[in-house]
Amino acid sequence: MNDDVNEDPIELEEPDRFDDDRSVPEAIWMRGLFMIVFGLLFALAETVLWVVALVQFLWMLFAKEKNELLTEFGVDLGKWLARVAKFQTGATEDKPFPWDKWGA
Repeated sequence: MNDDVNEDPIELEEPDRFDDDRSVPEAIWMRGLFMIVFGLLFALAETVLWVVALVQFLWMLFAKEKNELLTEFGVDLGKWLARVAKFQTGATEDKPFPWDKWGA
């Protein structure tokens, strides 16, 4: 057995999520405000999704093909909804559009 090895476990610390000059409670309140804004935008995006889905259905019904612009928009909207869900649940601190590029 090697006596030079320290057998005590190394305790790792969680990195500080609030690395700015604000206090932790102020940063949490600001995050809460962003969560409310994104919650409202998420609800609006659900309505937009329903409208796009209905228009795409009618397009396919009458034109017998998909509208590629609606398809691409739907993919980007789905990515945005997923990013909002990650932000809302605390999985990330990265804010989605309009604080970041659309379709990212």
